[in-house]
Amino acid sequence: MGFEVTCGEIEPEIFQVPDLKCIYVDLNKKIDAENDTFDYVCCVDGLEHMTDPYRAVQEFSRVLKPGGYGIFTIPNYSNIEKRFKFFWFGYLTHPADMEKFRKAGSNLFNFHNSPLTITLLDLIFSINDLEVEKIMRNAVKKRQYFFLPVVWVMKLIAMMATEEAKKKYGFDLTLKDEVILGGNNLIFITKKG
Repeated sequence: MGFEVTCGEIEPEIFQVPDLKCIYVDLNKKIDAENDTFDYVCCVDGLEHMTDPYRAVQEFSRVLKPGGYGIFTIPNYSNIEKRFKFFWFGYLTHPADMEKFRKAGSNLFNFHNSPLTITLLDLIFSINDLEVEKIMRNAVKKRQYFFLPVVWVMKLIAMMATEEAKKKYGFDLTLKDEVILGGNNLIFITKKG
């Protein structure tokens, strides 16, 4: 399509797409590229696998040119379904144990180590000079509409909150339809300042 594409992999030796460059990327540590290298970076369902998602976004921002775009997808741990799951069961992602860890080759990157919520992601992007331009959901989950009366009550309470409380609790993000009624994944379009 006319783009010069560079792929990244923690195990570049397993990469098997001919005619595409693949560099070493350990998002907990570094991306093997110079500062301000790329016009676009893309991370599909990767940040939640990091033990240090702050470092991962810092690295993406470092290799992104000023004015460049970062596209990130993550599981939507902030939708109403996940909120109820956390309330009832006490976890956002399926619990892991030593047996699953061993079966995964004792590699933490095979697990969801960092279930990132919408407000935490917004902070991580802000710290790294990435402005969120757009948040999209991958799909509408119709069964979430069962919770619609609860969402309406939450939005009504938020509307009555003071401006200070609205800002403090990030209601503009946490109650955004794409988030609270979003699908399994959120898609963030960010721009480096």
